[in-house]
Amino acid sequence: MRLQVVKALVVIAAGLSLAGCNITSDAGSMFLPKSDHADARTTLPPPASIETTGSIAPRPNAGVPAAAGPAPQASAAATVPVLPGADGKDDVSRGRAQFRAGNYAEAESAFDRAAKMNPRDAEAWLGLAACYDRMRRFELADRAYVQAMSIKGPTSEILNNQGYSYLLRDDLARARTTLTAAKNKDPGNVYVQNNLQLLASKERSAKAR
Repeated sequence: MRLQVVKALVVIAAGLSLAGCNITSDAGSMFLPKSDHADARTTLPPPASIETTGSIAPRPNAGVPAAAGPAPQASAAATVPVLPGADGKDDVSRGRAQFRAGNYAEAESAFDRAAKMNPRDAEAWLGLAACYDRMRRFELADRAYVQAMSIKGPTSEILNNQGYSYLLRDDLARARTTLTAAKNKDPGNVYVQNNLQLLASKERSAKAR
């Protein structure tokens, strides 16, 4: 009787030893799906993916195995479009496009954003001045011309636009002085030449009255 009990204990011990090997010795099996029958073994999660979502920011918990579950989705921030105002140069381009389309209020908004983002952007100030001229807000136009000139100096382009501003106001004396200065700086500038012709026509009309 005692011999039978001893044999039974030996068989049970051997079975327990083999069961322990199934958990610890075959690492590869830990990444396989469980079989249909009940399996109480603990399985490890798959290794964390090295792929990123396109963000340059460090991933959270870098180097720590990810918890079991669905793969993370790509960050929505990677597909967010650039909004107006994110880039001063983009706003200058928008302002020019709106100005050419005759949408002076929209152009003024774009140039204003650009000037606020970069107060040393002479193009933004010059665009603002042109918009204010078309909107007949000449006091604001004068301020914008002063800002542009303080950055780039009295260039032919700025003087030409300023001279045209005086033409819109019928301030022919200041228009003559300003456009003449623009011509002296760039005699071949077509825009200056056209404005001088327009000025001459206005002067002839004024004398005929």
